[in-house]
Amino acid sequence: MGSLVGVEAIRRIQLAQNRSVTNQTIALEKLDAEFRDAQRTARDWGWWDDSYAFIEGKNPTFPSQDMATSSLFEEGAAMALYDPQSQRKALQVGLGSLNRPPDRWLVRCMDSTARTRRQLGLAGIRVICSGETNNLYVGFATTISTSDNSRSTTATLVYLNPLVEPQFGPHLKGELQRIQTQLQPIPPAGAIPTGWGVAPLQPQTFSDDGRLMGVRPANSQAEQRQELTDLLLLLTGGGVIALTLRLRWKLAERKQRLLLRQKERWATQRIRRSHRALIEILDFKSPKPDPSGQPSPADTPPGSTLIFRGLLEEERRHPASPRASQPIDGSTTATGSEPAGRQSVGIQTIANRFEQILGTARDLAMHDALTGLANRRYCIEHLEREIVRLKEKQALLSLLFIDVDKFKSINDTYGHRIGDQALCKVATELQALCRQGDFLARYGGDEFILILNSGDTPNASQESLALHAQQAARRILESFEKSQVDSNSPYRLSLSIGITISDPHQSSSEDIVRKADLAMYKAKASQGEHIHLFTTDNEANPLSDHRLFTALQQACASSHQPSQPDSFRILFQPIVNAAGQVLSVEALARWDHPELGEIPPTLFIPVAEHYRIMGRVGWQLIEASLLAFKQLIQALKITPNQLDLAINISPSQLIDASFSGQLIDAIAAQGLSCNSINLELTETAIFNSTAAVETNLRQCREAGMRISLDDFGTGFSSMGLLLSLKPDELKIDRSFVIGVLNDSYAEQIVELLPRLTDSVSMTLIAEGVDTEESFQRLQQMGVARFQGYLFSEALDIASLVERVGGNRLTIPLPAA
Repeated sequence: MGSLVGVEAIRRIQLAQNRSVTNQTIALEKLDAEFRDAQRTARDWGWWDDSYAFIEGKNPTFPSQDMATSSLFEEGAAMALYDPQSQRKALQVGLGSLNRPPDRWLVRCMDSTARTRRQLGLAGIRVICSGETNNLYVGFATTISTSDNSRSTTATLVYLNPLVEPQFGPHLKGELQRIQTQLQPIPPAGAIPTGWGVAPLQPQTFSDDGRLMGVRPANSQAEQRQELTDLLLLLTGGGVIALTLRLRWKLAERKQRLLLRQKERWATQRIRRSHRALIEILDFKSPKPDPSGQPSPADTPPGSTLIFRGLLEEERRHPASPRASQPIDGSTTATGSEPAGRQSVGIQTIANRFEQILGTARDLAMHDALTGLANRRYCIEHLEREIVRLKEKQALLSLLFIDVDKFKSINDTYGHRIGDQALCKVATELQALCRQGDFLARYGGDEFILILNSGDTPNASQESLALHAQQAARRILESFEKSQVDSNSPYRLSLSIGITISDPHQSSSEDIVRKADLAMYKAKASQGEHIHLFTTDNEANPLSDHRLFTALQQACASSHQPSQPDSFRILFQPIVNAAGQVLSVEALARWDHPELGEIPPTLFIPVAEHYRIMGRVGWQLIEASLLAFKQLIQALKITPNQLDLAINISPSQLIDASFSGQLIDAIAAQGLSCNSINLELTETAIFNSTAAVETNLRQCREAGMRISLDDFGTGFSSMGLLLSLKPDELKIDRSFVIGVLNDSYAEQIVELLPRLTDSVSMTLIAEGVDTEESFQRLQQMGVARFQGYLFSEALDIASLVERVGGNRLTIPLPAA
């Protein structure tokens, strides 16, 4: 009994130790996040033209007009600027005033930090300081330079922020206060170590006296004592029985795991032995010569396989039936008393067996296991044979590309079992609709290909074959109008069909399938009959989907710098208030192609989405937008917090789990702040929200970005999205803006939106404001922000600077 109690005590102690280490790791990660926030703030102020001008003696009002009026210090933050000799020139600590003097400990720490950074010669260092009330502050010291980093000094800006802020929850406060007690300066070299060892913080972090900071190992003694106390209470309260049963259950579970591992090990050994034996059997080896000079008993030619020799020997030991042993050609015995035909019959039996095996293997390799139809490989082989055959007959080929509509929703709603049943049902009904000579295959996923039998008529025109293919497609759609997966599911099956009539002399198998796939994509997008015929007009169109897709791939492979001939170009359209003040700009992409000319996003974005390259295209556009916005800020000679940037995000980008982290890194790489970024999403981008989408949006919000719901009113669930998404900004679609002058329904809806958004502290923007009449009417309704051609079209950086740069970010409004 004592041994059982000892085992349980050891388990609880180890559990307490692991819990302490885990809690410390989490707290250190949160501490690192606080350091990164402080670093971003310090660099925003340190890499600012106004800070640089103050150090140069050209901006003496900087402390009173910029530092003293900033909301940054309302929660107790501190900042100081030092000249190249580390002499303090400006200071702001919390809400410092005559009645509330600065925290002397923080001031002393900032002075020491400025000297430490200058002595080490580093561009920036992390620092931990203690305030007069023993609260810890985390911060960063950085050099002071211009916003474009073209001119810099050896002056220093030090920024500190409280580690534990009032708005933090109790759990977060507890973790940060716990790690606060574990931080301490590293003893100097040669000092006698006392207590627990101290591990240096990474990256290097300095204390208020310039020493490196470290963290003591997690101390779980208090938790261990609590665990042992609980154990004693269990023992004294009758918990011995429960503890014994628990330990017996644990031992039995461990025994089962050991038995399972032993069985797995035995099975693995058998598999390995079988594998070695199979390799030996199938290995090509010549029979070793008999020392007596007599031929091998198997009497097989050199180079034959061991399995073949084994089958012959088995046939000799156990002869086939007398009837099967008769000579095939009626010849007599060759040697001895054995008939010559017996060997021939044995070889024939072996050949038949091998033929059956190979036939089964080929059938498995060329057919789909779920539906029993020909698979993609078989389909391509058959199509290539058809091309060769029809070339000889000078006939055309008719191919239907069939796709199950919204198949993903079947799997998501009813599960993969119902999804598989749906595919089998589609395959069965398509087989029943096939006519003699037609070829049906499951091309992949929910896609099927039907090659129609054209009758090998060399004179059949393309028009007649197209009519025949369209009739076949309509017959298929009609048969699926009342089709249902099973009696327990109300889901109705529907199809989209793309058709191509191709000349085998001018098209390859890949080209034919591509054309049919393009036609199917058009059929799926159509609002009427889900049938589309690919014609030569589609291919001749310079802006056809496939040509745009090929050009997009080339553009993604090249740099997005403006010097490239096929690069993306970023324009900015201002968003203004009723007084014409520019509050933000929306980044709008244009694609300049050397052959196709300027291509708007309404053409190339849907193509990128369809061909699943929107991830690459989207990142090209985001990086180009951030770079252009940084150049715009520099050209306007303003700070990043004076102007916001709106970026359009596509649905395929949001489902990427790494999107938010990459976006935050890309913003930081340009020296911008996440607080200046608005992410514009359409309703379709978040209509089918997933865990990845929700995580990305949450992480972007936590970093400081705002969410804007674009084209509000054009989707199917706008009000539901307002409840679930809770956007920071709402953009009224231009169709409602146009309708306020002549559509009573649009007018009533727009009149409700200002009251709705004001009640939930949401910003409202009207986009597509192109006339003075609509601008005046929207103001009367209570709309406060506007975007449209009435104020400015989308402009490049130089044109936008010329328009608003000399007028303090204000666009002249039309006379009322």
